[in-house]
Order: sequence, then C-alpha cells, then structure tokens
Amino acid sequence: MSTRPWAENIWFSPCYVISELARTVQTRDKKKIKRHKEAWICAVTIICHSKIKPVEWWIQIPKNDPPDVLAMSFIPTEDGKSQDIAVTPFEVFEISEYDKESVEKSIERKLGKKDYSKITLVGFARRIGIFEHERVATYIQQLKPKALCICLIVSEENNTNYSLIQLFPECVKFKHDFGLFCKTTNQRDFIELTRSTKIKKDDNTTNDILTLIP
Repeated sequence: MSTRPWAENIWFSPCYVISELARTVQTRDKKKIKRHKEAWICAVTIICHSKIKPVEWWIQIPKNDPPDVLAMSFIPTEDGKSQDIAVTPFEVFEISEYDKESVEKSIERKLGKKDYSKITLVGFARRIGIFEHERVATYIQQLKPKALCICLIVSEENNTNYSLIQLFPECVKFKHDFGLFCKTTNQRDFIELTRSTKIKKDDNTTNDILTLIP
C-alpha cells in the first residue's frame, strides 16, 4: 500500500473528511489538525445544507489558504449531455467558550473590514449557553457584510444532530444528523476529475492511502 500525494483533481466526500479526523489527530501535527478541523466544519455544514437542498457535495483542502476549504458540486448543462462544476470557497472560524464577547461581536470581529463577497463564512459555535439566533441574524444583516453567506454550526444535543443557522443574507435554522447521514449514504470516499471538452467524473477505487491535507 502506497501513499498518493495531494492532487488538485482529487475531491473527497464530506463523510470521508469527518471519519478521517481521528487519524489526523493521532499525528499530533498541529497545522494538519487545524486544517482538518476546518474541513470537518465545512463537511458538517454541507451535509446539513443537503437536507433542504439535496446535492452531492465534494470537499478539497486547497494547497494555499485563504480560502480554508473548497466545496464542489455538479450542475447539469442545459442540454443535459454534460455537467459543469460549481465550487464554493469556505472560510471557517470558531466561536470559543472562552471568548468574553457576544456571538454577534465574535462574528463582527471575524468579518473586520475583509471582503468575503465570494466566500461562505461558517462559524463553529463551541460556547455553552443560549443565544437568540434571530437577534444575531438581525445584527449581522444590519452590518451589510461583504460575504456570500454567513452561517453557524451549533451542537444543541449530545449527539451528531447539529443545527445549521444561516444568518446572512437571510435567517434560516434547521437540524440534520450528519452521523446518520454518513451511515446511510452511498457516496464514494473520493472522486478524480479529468478535464477535456467536458468534465468526466471517474469513481475510482484504490488501496492506496490518499492525501487529504496538502
């Protein structure tokens, strides 16, 4: 069994990203663990999002950041004979339980004066306590942030049923069990894309160890 180096044409399923986090933590490589945690947050986010918009998503950790993570899905062409890829950049941050500020202030601090117009911003709320997500959404929307979308991932139960809270451009909240999703999905661990006059998706199988983090 050999290890295949990171390649920009390899994309991983959200469930593979989630399942492999434990392996990365065992390496004790702080930089790799940080990048994998960012991908984990993105994976949970897009699994939750698939509850209201069923789309098969794929994830890649880019060689250089920003963005922290890339998420990709396939869009059929108008003639139905081919498909294009749609890539969404993600910027990820954590709202720590040690922060002595409100949730909205933590998000405002993350936004700063940066331009996230083409990026989805996802915050992982790790703070114990209750906050009014409608009030937070109203506050963030009044800031008129330069962002494609701003969301929070929140664990409100002691299981894998997480809440996805979209704050901007509109307020939406729903739950999805990413653990159950990963037990029942038939999505492969990875795909390899090749470009020609049209995009070809190869569902490869291999005994090699694939490199998720560049």
